[in-house]
Amino acid sequence: MALTRVKITNFSDQGTEGTKIALGTTAQRGTTQGQIRFNSTTGLAEYYTGTSMKIIDTPPTVSSIDISEVDSQAGGNQTVVITGTNFASGATASFVGSSASFDASTTTVDSSTQITAVAPKSSFLNAQEPYTVKVANSSGLSGEKTGLINVDTAPSWSTAAGNIGAGTIEGIAASISTSATDPDSDTITYSVQSGSLPGGLSLNTSSGAITGTPSSVSSDTTSNFTLRATAGSKTADRAFNIVVLNDTITDHASSNWTELSTGVSGLRAEDTGRAITSSSSGSTGYLYAISSENESAQSGYAWLTSDNNEGANYWRGNGTGSAQAGDNLEMWFAGREVTITNLKIYSYNSSNYTFSDVQLQYWNGSDWIKVVGINGFSGASSGWSWSQSGGNNRVNTIQYTGSSHSSFKSTNWRINYGGNVHSGSDDVVHQNGASNLSFKILG
Repeated sequence: MALTRVKITNFSDQGTEGTKIALGTTAQRGTTQGQIRFNSTTGLAEYYTGTSMKIIDTPPTVSSIDISEVDSQAGGNQTVVITGTNFASGATASFVGSSASFDASTTTVDSSTQITAVAPKSSFLNAQEPYTVKVANSSGLSGEKTGLINVDTAPSWSTAAGNIGAGTIEGIAASISTSATDPDSDTITYSVQSGSLPGGLSLNTSSGAITGTPSSVSSDTTSNFTLRATAGSKTADRAFNIVVLNDTITDHASSNWTELSTGVSGLRAEDTGRAITSSSSGSTGYLYAISSENESAQSGYAWLTSDNNEGANYWRGNGTGSAQAGDNLEMWFAGREVTITNLKIYSYNSSNYTFSDVQLQYWNGSDWIKVVGINGFSGASSGWSWSQSGGNNRVNTIQYTGSSHSSFKSTNWRINYGGNVHSGSDDVVHQNGASNLSFKILG
């Protein structure tokens, strides 16, 4: 029997159970515009527009997630739990920035109302924040919610860990900088997380600067502490220490000194001479040089002795007569301003070599200034003295007992020998061994 096509116009189904429409797999789809069918493969109704098949479904919605920010520099993966509705098997989660987006590495549909998504933390970029979270079902329908994820990276310290504020001295104003940077350009605040700063110093919570005048210490004192840099909700800690030096160095003998090559920066000697640098606590970088043409002949002999007594050898000057006026024993305190408070120098043990025209001078920035001298250089500034004792007056003791140390502070001091340095005619001017060198650090 032949089939008869019946054309129904404005059909109305008055039933309550539903109208059965064409049922078939995805492979069985038709290509006629306006066809409507139920796809048994996807389990969803669909219709054909004439160019493509459209799924009839309810789109998913995103209502919230369990995080609000990601540290993109922390390494590893970020797990995001997404809450919403209509999540279907095969759904994909993605994160949409201001101009770029990326899919989660894995998307697990826990239920129709929850998805667990995992993505590399490094995929979240500060320049793309805030991120929108999007869920797309396999039907092609999707839902999203904007402004859910910000990128917040921990600050990074610029100041290296360990000792800071080298050369911090009791009683002298100090300014020590510490700093950190934040890739998100968030404002950084600083705090002491553990330990404590030296007495008299405080931390500027906005700049990270440590300033103040260190309290008095009986000896070189180390303070260990940890600073915390905070930017937003992220923090970074770093351990530091500050050594506050006692400002009085006593009996600084040659056991603390090591010979260096000639031509050390900071020395003002007329000739090159040799230099010695100190490696003892509280005295790093102090130097002395001997300016003399003949000094090299005695280069193996130290000036300062290890036992604070004169040695058996001697140092030779330029020669006899007026040529000796160029002889100097100079001390450079590595940029530190000091006032010498005690020093002993020894002449060769013979009546012919008792010191005559000798003076102690400091450099004031433009000239050498005498503080005390003997014979042809006689005279002393207030508080200074020069005494001679022992056989042949060979022990020369120079002292400052005044209270105005800052009036004489300098980075450079020297013993200067005049033309009539001693009573003899030989060129020996200095017995090996200057001792009991003491000084006060003022800056």
